[in-house]
Formats: sequence, C-alpha cells, structure tokens
Amino acid sequence: MSNSLHILLVHVWFWPHIGGGNQHVEQIGRELVRRGHRVTIWCADVPPHEEKFFTRGGMDIVRIKPRIVLGGVDPIVSVSDLDLSDVDVVHLHDTLPFLIRRTLVKAKRAGKPVVTTYHNDYVKKTMIGKVLKFLRWAAQGRRTLHSSDARIVLTPFFERLLREKGVRGKLEVIPNGFTPVDEPAECPSSLLSLDGSRPLISFVGRMSFQKGLDVLMDAMESFDSDPGFDLAIAGKGELSDWLADRRASSRAKKHISILGLVSDSEKRWLFENSKCIVIPSRFEGLPTVLLEAMHTGTPVVMTQVNGLGKMVEEAGSGLSIPSEDPDSLASAMRSIIEAGSDTRSLWASSGKEASKEYQWKRVTDRVLDVYRRVIG
Repeated sequence: MSNSLHILLVHVWFWPHIGGGNQHVEQIGRELVRRGHRVTIWCADVPPHEEKFFTRGGMDIVRIKPRIVLGGVDPIVSVSDLDLSDVDVVHLHDTLPFLIRRTLVKAKRAGKPVVTTYHNDYVKKTMIGKVLKFLRWAAQGRRTLHSSDARIVLTPFFERLLREKGVRGKLEVIPNGFTPVDEPAECPSSLLSLDGSRPLISFVGRMSFQKGLDVLMDAMESFDSDPGFDLAIAGKGELSDWLADRRASSRAKKHISILGLVSDSEKRWLFENSKCIVIPSRFEGLPTVLLEAMHTGTPVVMTQVNGLGKMVEEAGSGLSIPSEDPDSLASAMRSIIEAGSDTRSLWASSGKEASKEYQWKRVTDRVLDVYRRVIG
C-alpha cells in the first residue's frame, strides 16, 4: 500500500454553505492534502453554486445537483455516474441523508472500505418530527453505522448515546478539531465606532434555530436598555432577516451589532477582544468556535447540551448553563463581565491548555490510523 491515499469525504453541505459539519470536512481535507494525500469531496449543490467541479484548498470538489430537497434539509441526489475506482477509503459524515446512504451502497458494491463519523443528535421539537426521526434512525441511521468498517464519534457523550440507540461494534472517539488563525487580527469595520472602554461579548456561528439566537435575544431583553456591555453577533443563515427585525425592536438595540459573515482575521479579533463567547445552542456536536475560543483564552458560556457544558466545566474554561434558559444566560454573561482578574486568568490558562489536543494536526493523526486500519 502506498503511503499516499485517495480519500473521498462525503457530506451533504459544503462551501459556500456555512456550518460546523462542512468546516469539519474542509479542515480535515486540507490537513490531509498538506500531508500529500489526494482528497475528493462529494456534496449536494445546495445552495446552487456556479461551479460544479472545482478545486478548493487542494481538494477536488464535486457538487451534485439534487432532484428535490426533502423538508429543506435532505437533497435527493444520484451518485450512479460518479467514479470510485481509484478511491482508497470513503469517509461519510452523517448517517441519514440520501447522499450518504447512496454513497455507502456504491462503496460497498465497489469493495471500498467505509468510515462513518456521527456528528450530532439533531433535536426535533414537534411530535411529527420526533416520530420521523425515530423511524429514520431505526430504518436507516443504525444500518449506516453497522454497514461501515469503522465508526467515529466526536465525544464520549455520543459514544454513550449510540450504545443506547443499539449500535454495536467498536466506536472511535475522535473529536472535532480546529486550526489556529495565522492572519493578524482585524477589527470588523462595523465595530470601529464602539466605545472601546465597554466590555464586549460575542456570538460567532450560523444564524439558525439550532444555535439559540432567540434565547440570546431574550436574554438581552432581560436587562435594562443598557446591559452594561456590547454584544456582537457574527455569522449568517436562515435567521438573518429575523435577527435584523428582532434587533430593531429591542430596547438594547444600541448595544447590539450584527456583523454578518466575518473573515478569519475579524473572527480572531472578536476572540481576542471579547470578555466571553456565548454558545446558547439547543444541540451541538463539538463546535469549532468553542475550541477556537479556548485556544485564544477567551472564556465561554456554553449550554448543557450533549455533554458540552460538562466539558467546559471540567476544562475550567468558562461557565455552563441550561439550554433554552434566557435568565441563566443573562446571569452568566453578567458573571463573566464582573469576574475578577484571577478568575479570568484561570479561565484563560485552563482553556488554552485544554485546547491543545483538539488541533487538526493531532486529530488527523488519529483519523489516518483509522483509514489505514480499514484499508489494511
């Protein structure tokens, strides 16, 4: 077996779509390319992109046009015309979507080893959504994992969860990773006019129901018109218009800045200049923003979802709060702002130390061990 591998990474969403899953795929792909491996990515062409076959970061990207998108989240695509002949290993990043399951069938027929990473347990709020989730898992999700030659989960929480869901066989716990930003920090232009003497708190992520933006805005309303700090919200997504309207009607609107999508340099500035990063999510895998904040030494307020609140507490890198609890979020933000220098210094040093094992160089070593095992 040659030391250089051809690895196919498969995820429904990829650039220019913004999200944690596609960041995971892109970062591991870039690290593999840096090590001399060939990487191809299959994804759905959602949202439509002008190029369907192109190179990004040394990776060959194939965007597959869907026939229809079920429920706005599951594109029905065909992979019958795509070639697997010189692929050494197929790495799936999800269990349920059509693209994942059809690639799995194609790979098994071609005799290609398959690795599957389970990223997240998506929360459904309606009874219909919960029933469909249960049925799809029973009929499709568990089968995807049992048909794979190796299975990866991001945290011990998901290892326990999958055991409860009836998954058998070995589960590798390999976390999400991050790559430190090399570019110098640059203040987002919309924040240049802010009073630099006021504390800054930031949210960085996709603007979606999952991320708990409504909880964050409710927390801001629990203060008087002046919360005592400024809030910067960076990202884009399906709630962008909703957020603009919500800010316009907020009594704290003078102290809330919506930045839109920020560059890596601007994101680095937010981490380095914020008193804390808030992550009020309803559900998560292992968010990159959490790891990046810890690396920068920025305290984190993290909801107690999927074991992440416990992770922050054990690392000593910030505070954890119940999910969907605006009052607890408001209280935690106030506690961060009012914390003394010794407490802040401890949060910073603990976060930096805990983040070391999550850099992509270390994570990719472990993923490559899995690839070589299933190949060999």
